[in-house]
Amino acid sequence: MDDLSNREPLPPPSELVLPRTALPKAPPPFVIKAAMRLRAFLQRCADAVVPGEIAVFDRAWGTTITAMVGAAARHRVADVIGEGALTAAEIAAETSTNTDVMHRMLRALATQGIFSVDARGRFSNTRLSRGLMGGRPARVREFLTYFTSASNLAAWSDFERSLRDGQSAFDRVHGQTVWRWFDAHADEREMFAHAMMGVTVGDAPFVADLYPFKDVKRLCDVGGGRGTLLSELLLRFPHLRGVLVDGAGVIESARELLGARGVLDRVELVPGSFFDADLPRGCDAYSLKNVLHDWDDDACVAVLKNVRRAMGDGARLLVMDVLSEPNDGTGFGPLLDVHMLVACSGGRERGREEMRKLLEASGFTLERVYPGPTVSIFEARPR
Repeated sequence: MDDLSNREPLPPPSELVLPRTALPKAPPPFVIKAAMRLRAFLQRCADAVVPGEIAVFDRAWGTTITAMVGAAARHRVADVIGEGALTAAEIAAETSTNTDVMHRMLRALATQGIFSVDARGRFSNTRLSRGLMGGRPARVREFLTYFTSASNLAAWSDFERSLRDGQSAFDRVHGQTVWRWFDAHADEREMFAHAMMGVTVGDAPFVADLYPFKDVKRLCDVGGGRGTLLSELLLRFPHLRGVLVDGAGVIESARELLGARGVLDRVELVPGSFFDADLPRGCDAYSLKNVLHDWDDDACVAVLKNVRRAMGDGARLLVMDVLSEPNDGTGFGPLLDVHMLVACSGGRERGREEMRKLLEASGFTLERVYPGPTVSIFEARPR
């Protein structure tokens, strides 16, 4: 399955670059959690003033809204509008789309607070739609372009069979894993990389505050992508030196980001796979950010054992993933967990006990969990 009409040109190289200074300091985790609880409470209040049937019916429009938000991101509608007000005809002319459908789509999104429309039929950006603009560190536009790609939506359309057999919908629909799909569709792979980079930009300030990196001298970031997290930690902790391990192509692209942030001279770049590469030795800490949630337990154990072989007895392992307890129905962890099922081969978010079992099966002891508002840090040591 290959929908060329759904391909997105890669963002310009300048959008890959982050500032040479550290990102803004993260708010205290309790503030983020309180805001999330307040938002959930207000949603429950809104649901309470209408019959339950109406509230649940409202949720059924999720697919429709997802497809429209993705189309707006892919066609860069928010950037076209900018700070002005344009008619659908003007927007359609800039985006090579149908005027009537553009008007109807933006009018529908306006009901969600995404864009606004005035009595003259002109559309403007709102606080929400501005989040779809390009050039922003969080890269929401890129995330939505990835998430609403034809390949991903096709996998979600087959969720019913995953509900019955417990298997990845992406593997079944496309006859290959998402990683092999990305190998054959470089544009989607790059868009995914930008999306994950945006996620890490949001996570990095919390990670830096959560863990005492002042006690770490040499950190090996395994599967660390282009070095978004590692570069942030190096900027915040001048004593720290880093090792970045990822695929050869990713490592080459990491040079630009690390150089732009002024930390390339403090990083050793090592091409390799976290499954079978001979990982660098001699580091006193090894990190795996958003790696294990992509894989089933057997694959996770293989990754962890490979990292364990490189570690000295005094080193520590930092697994950074969303903490999602089996019976906790709050936060975004449960939603992300189901997406990992659909999109990855056995992927899932895990709770403390699930992570402890994985670590023990791989030669580690879970010592402490640093819970964060987004990603959490599971600290483990070799047994």
